Amino acid sequence: MTRRVRDNHYIDKRRNILLVWRDYIRQEKNAVNVIGAIARKTLRMEVFQRIRLVARENHLDKDACRKMNNFYRLVKMNILKKSMVTWRKNSYAECVKSM
Repeated sequence: MTRRVRDNHYIDKRRNILLVWRDYIRQEKNAVNVIGAIARKTLRMEVFQRIRLVARENHLDKDACRKMNNFYRLVKMNILKKSMVTWRKNSYAECVKSM
């Protein structure tokens, strides 16, 4: 019997059922593993995409704050310069009047 199985001449009915069942279970296990791998990869990609979106949003927020601070400094310096010029003009005018 062993020789016949080895030479592939004869396979017992019970052994054939067992082999078919083993192949079926192996295919099922492989399918489950593939589906699990696809699900894990999809979840990983979604997580990294969300991380990228949050990082991008943080970058845009920081960039906007930096630009607003620069704009505020420019406006403040401009107002200070105008105030200084006005003060000089007024103080010069007062100085000329007092002479």
